[in-house]
Amino acid sequence: MASNRSTPPRVLCLLLNYSDRENANIPWHQQKSLGSVFKAAGYQTFWLDNQENLYTNAFYNAFNAFVYGFDYRFCTDENWTSVLAHHDLWLLSLFRQNVREKMSAKNFFLFHLFGSHGGYKNRFPKSYAKFTPKDIDDKNLKVKNDKDKQIVADYVNSIHYTDHVLGEIFKLFQGKDTIIFYLSDHAQDIFQSGNTYGHKCSAYGVEIPFMVFVTDTFKQRHPDKVKLIEQALHKPLMSDDLIHSLLPLEGF
Repeated sequence: MASNRSTPPRVLCLLLNYSDRENANIPWHQQKSLGSVFKAAGYQTFWLDNQENLYTNAFYNAFNAFVYGFDYRFCTDENWTSVLAHHDLWLLSLFRQNVREKMSAKNFFLFHLFGSHGGYKNRFPKSYAKFTPKDIDDKNLKVKNDKDKQIVADYVNSIHYTDHVLGEIFKLFQGKDTIIFYLSDHAQDIFQSGNTYGHKCSAYGVEIPFMVFVTDTFKQRHPDKVKLIEQALHKPLMSDDLIHSLLPLEGF
C-alpha cells in the first residue's frame, strides 16, 4: 500500500495490531498492538530491529507507536548512514548479547528484518552471491539486458541470504515450546508485470510469503494446534488479519 513520508507504511499500521479493513474507522494507533496484548498475557516481550533508520529519521516518528507496549527494544544501529550496510544476521548477535538473560518463562519476540528492500545487492554479504545473471531464467520476465538480469540475481541472492537468517533464528529455539510466524510486509515485482522492479501494486507486489514453523517440542505438546495449521495450509489469508490467526494458536 502506498504512503507518504510523514506516516509509516500503511501495511504495518494494519499488520501489528487489531486494525483491518472491517474496522478501518478506528485509527490504527488506538488499536491494541501485538506487544501490549502479549504483555498483558504475562509474556516478556522483545522487539529486535534491523531498520533503526526508520525510527531515528524525523519523517518516521510514528514508527515508535509500533514498539509501544513491548518490554524491550533492541536495534542494530542508530546511524542513518551506516544502517544500510547492515545485514540481518546481526540480529542474532543482538539476541545473544541482550536478550537471553532477560527471558522469562513465556516470551514473545518480534524480529524486524531488512529483508529484500532495495538496493538488493546491499542486502546480503558477498559470500552469499550464489546466483549470477547466467543463472536467471528470464523467459517469463520482462528484462531487456544483462543489467536487468543482474538486478534479478541480486534479488534472488537476497532471498537466499534471508533463508539462511531464518534458519539461524529457528535454531535459537530448538528444544523449546515455540511457534514462529514469518511473513513480509510487501513483496517485490521484479520485471514481472513490466520492465521495472520494486514495490508495486500488482499481484506480484502484494502476494507475500507466509510460513509457520513449529519446534518438535511444540508438536509434542500441542498436536491439536499443529492439526489446525495443517488444515489451513491452502486457505487464503490477508495479512491485516494476522493477529486473529496468531493469538488463538498461542491459546488466547
